[in-house]
Amino acid sequence: MVVIIEGAQGSGKTHLIRSLQERLSYENRDDIIFYKYQHVEHLKKLQINHIEPTEAFHYFTISNTLTMLELQESIMKDKILVYDRGIFSAYAWSILRNRMGKDNNVKLYRELKEFLKLGLYRNCHVIRIKPIYSMERDHSDIFDKFNNSTKENSIFDTVFEKNMKLVNDTGRNNSYTEIVNHMDKLSEAMLYRTFNEITSKNRNK
Repeated sequence: MVVIIEGAQGSGKTHLIRSLQERLSYENRDDIIFYKYQHVEHLKKLQINHIEPTEAFHYFTISNTLTMLELQESIMKDKILVYDRGIFSAYAWSILRNRMGKDNNVKLYRELKEFLKLGLYRNCHVIRIKPIYSMERDHSDIFDKFNNSTKENSIFDTVFEKNMKLVNDTGRNNSYTEIVNHMDKLSEAMLYRTFNEITSKNRNK
């Protein structure tokens, strides 16, 4: 099973994920794996910062998602994989950064739809974090200078609206849930409860 936690910069997504990890750590769960693609570090270490924003970087991120979904279908089939950002962030940011060129966003939307039709995208459960207000991040990376949370949220809205039938396809055991982050303990508890409801309901499907 895959749980994809999505949210624009400033949504408080990372803080909520850390809170979820902490809560789950007390339960000694060995079936849950948290994962965040360290693409920023890879760019630095490989000295390939120049591929952002280009088509090459777009597929650099997409190939990682395909690999993780393949692992979920094979050697990690008995695990719950929790992604801090996933395929939807990859496409939202490619649209935001015009990685395929300013006139190719239609191509990106079409490509995402075809991606979601793949047999690999099943038993995937999206939890989208929407902020009550944008908060200052407690960490930084090379993408901070391109931060536009309002525009990013708008792109996320469009990405999900265009693909909701596939994202929320119960026939493939997919689902979509939104949590409004009020930046408080109640929001942390809401993510914990939502996560447990999703994983308990879908654990053996």
